[in-house]
Amino acid sequence: MKKMFLCSSFKDSYSLLSDFTGESLKGKRVTFFPTASAVEEVTHYVEAAKEAFHQLGMQLETVQIAEQSTEEITKMIKQNDVMYVSGGNTFYLLQELRKHGLDDVLKEEINKGKLYIGESAGSIIMAPSIEYISLMDERQKAPELSSYQGFNEVSRYPVPHVHNTYLGDAAQQILKQYEKTLDLCPLTDEQALLITGEQAVIKTAKSA
Repeated sequence: MKKMFLCSSFKDSYSLLSDFTGESLKGKRVTFFPTASAVEEVTHYVEAAKEAFHQLGMQLETVQIAEQSTEEITKMIKQNDVMYVSGGNTFYLLQELRKHGLDDVLKEEINKGKLYIGESAGSIIMAPSIEYISLMDERQKAPELSSYQGFNEVSRYPVPHVHNTYLGDAAQQILKQYEKTLDLCPLTDEQALLITGEQAVIKTAKSA
């Protein structure tokens, strides 16, 4: 059964994870993809996510997509308990996952029931298409990406960072432009779209 935790900001929503999984996360091994942040100037959320996993007592194994072979990364994904894909540029993320054939590996593991955690870009790639996010992310950072088709593991289109100081305006533009044509799923930084099989619910983390 599919288990996906799709959030806007992991550091602001990770407190929802234990209840969602219904089991102890301590000692669980995470395949950590910081790939989407590689072309961004602002990357503090990657360290913030690592700290959140540390707080949960989880072990991280970080993917270096440019330096490791597809075989090495595939082995890591299959051996570890959880997959996490960080925020950053969604177009670049999809380009790199496709280029290394890792999109199929991630999909396969998701459909086997392995827990997938997506943050911002990592959530958006699960939609049927990522084209709508061009109002927030720059397409030109992925010159080799030939198709905007997403993983299509969720029928909705996550819109992260609603009300966020820096990205809130872009989120509002997306909501306004696509509200009539796409099944949008707006998420504040404290919210996560929790998917178990065919069920999907949005939960909000309590403020500390």
